[in-house]
Amino acid sequence: MLNIGTHLTLSTSLETIGAAFAIFEMPLDSPSQAILISANSAFEEISGRAVAVCIERPLTEFLPRYIEKALRECLTACLAQQEPQEIEIVVERSGTSGWWRLVASPLKPAAAERQRVIATLIEITERKLLEQQLEVARQRFEAVVENGYDAVITVDEQQSIKLMNEAARYLFGVTGEDVIGTPLSRFIPARFHGKHTEYMTSFRDSPLSSRPMESRSAVRGLRTDGTEFPIEVSIAKIRVGNHIEMTAVIRDISERARLIDELSRAATHDALTGIFNRRLADSALKSEISRSLRFNHAMTVALFDLDRFKQINDSFGHACGDRVLQAVAKKVAAGLREIDVFCRWGGEEFLVVLPETTLDNATIWAERTRAMIAAEPVVGPGDERIEVTASFGLATLQRSAPEADDLITRADHALYRAKQNGRNLVVRA
Repeated sequence: MLNIGTHLTLSTSLETIGAAFAIFEMPLDSPSQAILISANSAFEEISGRAVAVCIERPLTEFLPRYIEKALRECLTACLAQQEPQEIEIVVERSGTSGWWRLVASPLKPAAAERQRVIATLIEITERKLLEQQLEVARQRFEAVVENGYDAVITVDEQQSIKLMNEAARYLFGVTGEDVIGTPLSRFIPARFHGKHTEYMTSFRDSPLSSRPMESRSAVRGLRTDGTEFPIEVSIAKIRVGNHIEMTAVIRDISERARLIDELSRAATHDALTGIFNRRLADSALKSEISRSLRFNHAMTVALFDLDRFKQINDSFGHACGDRVLQAVAKKVAAGLREIDVFCRWGGEEFLVVLPETTLDNATIWAERTRAMIAAEPVVGPGDERIEVTASFGLATLQRSAPEADDLITRADHALYRAKQNGRNLVVRA
């Protein structure tokens, strides 16, 4: 405890200190009856009155009730425990609030029946206002993150989850806050763990502070029920003290991926039969010709056409015609290799590209396919039994005339001869 000198000497020394200081005396038999013994002029910011008129007067006579009560309770606790006590008090002046930190320390009593406490009061208004602003900013940030449409996950350098907003918990099928502190890998399919770790390490060590969504390819997320789904991710990093945290904004792009797949398939596949369309066949044919020439491999193309298809449409209707096209496409596709390219060339005409296939082997395939088509009628939507045959024209790649147009023209001429010679035939160019 501190010894107290004369009142004049103490007051003079307190004036040289920037903080507010005050000494209170309290009777042992009535510790709540605190009186002011000495104070510096800075104390006037608390009392609102000149120090001279407050000396030797109880707190209740010059302090507002809300200040006096808090101060008295602090002083009482200080003497009861004989230990310093610390509180914060708010002082209202002309509609403006000021915050002060008060530290009360017990002093050696001046007389046996009375004890004294010295109080140090430091204005912390600026700090409190800053804290309030930070708290508002924090609440705003939490509200934006927690209620945002996009999923947000923050991890530390060990990829341990520090934050996961409601959208992210919903997206990955997580409930409650038990996810905090668990590894991010739980939401990534096992086959991607290695690459993900490499990517995160590379990003952490790079000079970039963020990577936007448009610069990232779609990746896969893993829900707690074990299902995978496509996601789009952007990532940013911030330094928190001596550590780096990384925050990912995640979007479920299942619907977009489905639409892209549909559009991609529509661009390359025939809507009715499900096989490739002519657009894809043109590209595949040119690529296969180039490969065959480079490696000196044989290659043959087959054009086949359903015989009297207009008559089928006229007799049974277009619904039956569509059923015939679908049935024939399914039968032919079942007998092809993975390297073969099968497409609807137009109307009732089909093209088959047969890589690494000589004209003789292509003829064997074509005869087998022709017989298969003719062997069994197609059953229409009304149980109609529709007899179907097809005519084939074959042409093999010639190094002297390797252009795709030439190859198709020769196959088309062979098909025409098959039609002229009675249909349901295979003719070689």
